[in-house]
Amino acid sequence: MAKQIFTSEQKQRITDAVAELEKESSGELVLYYAKSSDNYAGAAWKLTGIMGIAFTFVASLAAYLWVLPALFTPIVISIVIALVMLATLSLSLLLPLLRVAVTSDNVVEHRVLTKARDMFLQEQVFDTVDRTGILIFISALERKVVVLGDSGINQKITQDDWKNVVRLVIAGIKQKQMTEGIIKAVDACKELLLGNGFTVKPNDTNELPDAIRIEE
Repeated sequence: MAKQIFTSEQKQRITDAVAELEKESSGELVLYYAKSSDNYAGAAWKLTGIMGIAFTFVASLAAYLWVLPALFTPIVISIVIALVMLATLSLSLLLPLLRVAVTSDNVVEHRVLTKARDMFLQEQVFDTVDRTGILIFISALERKVVVLGDSGINQKITQDDWKNVVRLVIAGIKQKQMTEGIIKAVDACKELLLGNGFTVKPNDTNELPDAIRIEE
């Protein structure tokens, strides 16, 4: 049975925070929680290749220095290297964090941003009358958060303005209080919106669902 990420009570608290933001501002906020932004399968093969090369080098050096035990014939060495590579591949496939660890920061950032943009489209964050949709995208494996605003929002609020929102979510994750971090981030979004003139309009309607989207 999969571990429950949010309890029913936590989901409701997040929904209520989003509803409160949309009650006071013209923004439409979508929260999306993803387990990961990529499987980083290439990293598993990369690590396997590195370990294979490393053990081959060590064995060759030992043979050159005449310190390799006699029982380590070329066939035995080949078998050992193959087993090491198989073990490395298996461990890499079992541990997603290991695959992320051997992936460059630039690649991880790109994968997270790419998926965030995909979810912006999938969840139709762009589909609001005044283009005031906002996506807070949380990628759990990488511990990365991306905030994307639609064109109406981006006229006044820049990507740098969202840094505190990102910081609050990440701080909550690190402190194992993700719900609290998310709610604080939603409140910070509300302050940004109201501070930049995105106040609620008389004819305002709830254009996007308030509940957090959770990737299964």
